Amino acid sequence: KETVSIQSQDGLKLMADQFLQKEESHKWVILIHGYTGNRTNMQKVGSFYGDQGYQVVTPDMRSHGESEGTYIGMGWLDRKDVLLWTNYILEEDPEAEIVLHGISMGGATVMMTAGEEDLPGQVKAVVEDCGYTSVWDIFADELDALYHLPAFPALHMSNMAAKVRAGYDLKKASALEQVKKSQVPILFIHGSQDNFVHTDMVYELFNAAQCEKDILVVEGAGHGQAYTLAPDLYFEKVFG
Repeated sequence: KETVSIQSQDGLKLMADQFLQKEESHKWVILIHGYTGNRTNMQKVGSFYGDQGYQVVTPDMRSHGESEGTYIGMGWLDRKDVLLWTNYILEEDPEAEIVLHGISMGGATVMMTAGEEDLPGQVKAVVEDCGYTSVWDIFADELDALYHLPAFPALHMSNMAAKVRAGYDLKKASALEQVKKSQVPILFIHGSQDNFVHTDMVYELFNAAQCEKDILVVEGAGHGQAYTLAPDLYFEKVFG
């Protein structure tokens, strides 16, 4: 393990741990954590990749862990940061073949990254676990579930503030629109009992994707619980 850093396009210092194989390997994975998490949350998932011979990179997303930033990107700002992490890997290993794997906000992040025009061809697959369709959708769901409030006017006001302060539009921050543009294969994973990012979202995302794709819905799993509830099933599907 070693700790490394890069600089974002807007000048933030972004931190990550990388776990390297003792023997040469050109298989890499970038593991993206969820909302309010940090890079240590992905170490257990990383251990499965490590056992398969992958070099593992676990970043702290902006405004999380040791990475700088005032505003959480909810995946939309982070997609550009993930592209920089792929470039970092390619500088280290020009022969790298890279998987992007994210959970929750990290799942949304890797889907948003998958639709970018400048995604390097060395990114060979994306694994998204319980990501949401869009930032607007997940905020609207939470307003309803927690406070029984409609999107108007609270979310519309929040969106105006997000544009000015955080520099992005909640409506445009859409994993759903990004997966429609993806050329890289995507594996969609969700729990059947996810009451935070509702399970319906994974079917909407899967149906929207025009790329090579597969889906795994783990029965009985809540939000972010799929790999802990059914690790054999989960990683058999991932590495398959």
